[in-house]
Amino acid sequence: MAAREVIVIGAGIAGLTAAYRLKQAGLAVRVLEAQPHVGGRVITIHWHGYSIDPGAEFVSGAESYLLEMVRELDIDDKLINYSKEQVGFEVGVMRGGRVYRINFMAPLQFLTWQGVSLPARLSLLKLLPYLVRYRRYDPYHPEAMPGDDAQTMEQFFYQKVSGELFEYWVEPTMDVFCGYTADDLSARMMLLLFAHYLGTKLYTFVGGLGFFPEALAGHLEVLTGARVTHIAVAPDGRGVRVRYEQDGRTGSLDGDVAVVAVPGDAVLELFDEPRPAWKAFFPRVRYTRVGIVYHLIECNDPELDRGGIMFPRKEPWKLAALGWNRKPDGRLLAMSDLKSHLYDPQMDDQELRRVITDEVVRAVPAFAGRIVDQMVFRWQHKVPAMPPGYLGALRAFKGNPQEGPVYFCGDYLIAGSAGAALASGWQAAERILRER
Repeated sequence: MAAREVIVIGAGIAGLTAAYRLKQAGLAVRVLEAQPHVGGRVITIHWHGYSIDPGAEFVSGAESYLLEMVRELDIDDKLINYSKEQVGFEVGVMRGGRVYRINFMAPLQFLTWQGVSLPARLSLLKLLPYLVRYRRYDPYHPEAMPGDDAQTMEQFFYQKVSGELFEYWVEPTMDVFCGYTADDLSARMMLLLFAHYLGTKLYTFVGGLGFFPEALAGHLEVLTGARVTHIAVAPDGRGVRVRYEQDGRTGSLDGDVAVVAVPGDAVLELFDEPRPAWKAFFPRVRYTRVGIVYHLIECNDPELDRGGIMFPRKEPWKLAALGWNRKPDGRLLAMSDLKSHLYDPQMDDQELRRVITDEVVRAVPAFAGRIVDQMVFRWQHKVPAMPPGYLGALRAFKGNPQEGPVYFCGDYLIAGSAGAALASGWQAAERILRER
């Protein structure tokens, strides 16, 4: 039977993209979202009149699917060069009580950076051949890369490049951006990401990154605050029934196709009888978790207008990062989070604020007594971990996902970025349309 009615579960960037592409093809599409807002990890929140992107902070100019969607939506004029706004993404790295500044997205600058030794800087020459080779692989199909996926990114750098470069470049970068520990990403996945995204322009949108999913949702029928509790496939396999809860009431929708765009570790609980391929793959999916504290600071020191510090795991700090910038009203807006291996989701907000504040003041003593307000924001599903062995499991799943009339999309099928999540939604729509 040709798909006519599609139900998309999840209004993150993956689900919204799948819904949009399917609607473009003439299908009737409805989207159910558990949260009161759309966007998933791509959201903008407002605090004291400031716009804050607590999840994805930027998108890369290498994201071809995403930039094509921007063109189709005719919102090119809303794009902002994030790299230029953030002074080339320049940050400092804390080492031995001193901060060494560097543009982390421009690895060739490391050749003159004093934050690591000369041998560590020269070891970049060992890395370049790998980046050239991995540049040939498709970043939207990481499972197609040939070869062994048994090494962590840490093992690769210590054995092939430089342990020092790992500790003061790779590890803090992956912790701050993704919440990854050293074991959360395989060497092959790391090399694929570095090969395609280092040195690219970074973008955001006027008003924050959350503008993009909201613009996309404006073309769709989206029911927010509707938490899906169960998906049942018809006995003949020709349709689905989706049950959900909203405002204390239960409801259901019948459709020809369901697109499941929820976090991968929450998929199996939606089905009474998951198919064998699903039971084999989805238990492998897990996510990093982070707890962020935002600070409003009244400090007039002009030397503190802007700053950013990463704290490598080898350094005696509990913070992963601390960044701040001066707003037009003269106050400083700062964000900070704990190192991934130290963050405990069970820590209450008061304790998280206390631990982080102590570290913030230790790093920048001028902030002592000047923090006038704070806000805690947590992610239970920051980005998918892709440790050694994950790409093999992903290859097996994509080879026979046992889809139809249920299909899947999400960042866990490609990589932990907003652009990858969007691409997975686009690809899910293509699979459905091919099989109509």
